[in-house]
Amino acid sequence: DDYSGNSLTNPTVPDKYKQLKKAPVHLGRHVLIGSGSVVLPGVSIGVGAAVGALSLVSVPLDEWGIYFGSPAKKIQNRSKKILELDELFKRNER
Repeated sequence: DDYSGNSLTNPTVPDKYKQLKKAPVHLGRHVLIGSGSVVLPGVSIGVGAAVGALSLVSVPLDEWGIYFGSPAKKIQNRSKKILELDELFKRNER
């Protein structure tokens, strides 16, 4: 929503009366986004990235990082062991 007063705000107001920013969000495989997090329009989150709860993602996130905060900042690398577990799961669940 635009809080400047230059447009109306509310989910019930038709789009033509609001100043909207629409853009796709791209999520890579094995991305994890914690509860209450906000991902802004146009952001890409790389393969295997994890976002902690209540974080604000306003810029693209690199692959295999763990991010947290408002704005989200990288706090450490994320393990790629999930790739091995994913393959094991696929083989055993056929």
